[in-house]
Amino acid sequence: MLQKELEDIKKQPFVLMRIVRRFLSSVSKKYHRIRTDNYWKNNAKRQDNMYLSFVSKGENVLSAEQHASIDKYFSKYCKIRHASHAFYTDKTGVFDCRYIPDSLHHCVIDRFYNNWAAAKYLDNKCYYPLFFQDVKLPQTVAFRLNGFWFSKYGGQCIDFEQVVNLVMNEDECFIKKATDSWGGLGVYYCQPKHLQIKGISDIINKIPCDLVIQQGIKQSQTLSRINKDSVNTIRVISLLNKDGNVKIYSSILRMGIKGSRVDNASSGGISVGINENGQLKDIAYRNDGVKYDEHPSSHVKFGDITIPNYRLVKELVIRLHPRFPHFRLISWDIAIDINDEPLLIEANLCDGELDFHQLNNGPIFGDDTEIVLSEVFHK
Repeated sequence: MLQKELEDIKKQPFVLMRIVRRFLSSVSKKYHRIRTDNYWKNNAKRQDNMYLSFVSKGENVLSAEQHASIDKYFSKYCKIRHASHAFYTDKTGVFDCRYIPDSLHHCVIDRFYNNWAAAKYLDNKCYYPLFFQDVKLPQTVAFRLNGFWFSKYGGQCIDFEQVVNLVMNEDECFIKKATDSWGGLGVYYCQPKHLQIKGISDIINKIPCDLVIQQGIKQSQTLSRINKDSVNTIRVISLLNKDGNVKIYSSILRMGIKGSRVDNASSGGISVGINENGQLKDIAYRNDGVKYDEHPSSHVKFGDITIPNYRLVKELVIRLHPRFPHFRLISWDIAIDINDEPLLIEANLCDGELDFHQLNNGPIFGDDTEIVLSEVFHK
């Protein structure tokens, strides 16, 4: 008996250490979550204020009856500000109490449907050849993971001199952050032979994290008519329902302007809604709500363009989404290549942009808005 008690005493410090480690780990996770939540809440307030700055009358653009209908609609879920409703109503001329405020989407809805912690590791373009082996992707020249360079997934490490040689053989390429490249941040277009080795090295050195270098994309001639300087991509947002079915809620076409090589709205690009048959809608928007009835550079009328093989774009999204059950609300970026076939550019596993969807296509979840809100708020 004495021997057993002595052994238990010897074990106690180790038991205590395990308990302390678990406690500290729990505190650290809660602190990180609180800090992240506060960041997004503050960011949401800034975003609301930004929307109001685009509206000359602020929230006064809405009538008393419209304010009341918004409060009534959301009352059983949460209390919201009306900045997004004022913005969308002012810019589109259409009021709908079902508009989802951007702050609600980023801080609550997207966090409910998507595992943000897992996205930090899985939402990495370097892994796309592994995740999407049966999908058309931009051709990879080289990529860097955790400081190691590769020319193909699962291959042997290569040195930086080999990377530069591979890049210099390309006519054009994109050097991208492998993660967090939203809004065109950390995406660089280059023509290697014009930049030479030092120029390529300077761009790569701007990106301290994982990165991928891809060949330039030759896009569909139909989309080149709108803007030949940028790869004009389709942004599709889809939801994986509990029954395993995938529903597409909105699709838009993003376009560059004024010779820009990127099509991101936050980089000065514009977007236009896509009808069910692939035909573009008549009016495009800048992210501050400015309208265009034709492309400002090419002067092409949007409604004259129909996306080639748009049916295949939707089928691709519906086929791929179930591969990521921890991410039920995904924003997909898809190009149409020179052969008029879909080419996957990116799968945004969390925090997909909302404003251009609602500017072009109305409330993001449409008739399913109450179904979505009831699930998110457990009503």
